Amino acid sequence: MIDAAHHPAVEPLAFLLGRWRGEGKGEYPTIEPFVYGEEIEFSHNGRPFLFYVQKTWNPVDGYPMHSETGYLRPVAEGRVELVLAQPSGITEILAGTVSGSRIELTSTLVGVSPTAKQVSAVKRMISVTGTTLSYQLDMAAVGQDLSIHLHADLEKVLGP
Repeated sequence: MIDAAHHPAVEPLAFLLGRWRGEGKGEYPTIEPFVYGEEIEFSHNGRPFLFYVQKTWNPVDGYPMHSETGYLRPVAEGRVELVLAQPSGITEILAGTVSGSRIELTSTLVGVSPTAKQVSAVKRMISVTGTTLSYQLDMAAVGQDLSIHLHADLEKVLGP
């Protein structure tokens, strides 16, 4: 993205800016546990939101696994919204809080295409400590209650 001055509204989110890379772990009651490589980038263009791009791959053969893209929007002091789209036919709109370098989000709407896996709720937590971005994604899907699905610790590889 364009290296522009931060819009004042995104200053509370500036701790996310950059590219983060590492390995994550996945689990869910209906699947076998797995690991994945991951890269996330938060960037901006001077407007009052951050761009979000995420991609994962199989760490053994490098084959692409999951990806998603969207926007993180500060909407009021200490309040944020995340709008996401996934090529699997799932969209998420989440709302939550930012406090220091921690964001907690809960889905307000999960949209699924006719052929997508049935997901009914998502919770996401993102935090940054030093040069490490940690996150956890909880999901309610395919008849299961909300439970942990993904978690990772990613290291910063490129600054804003």
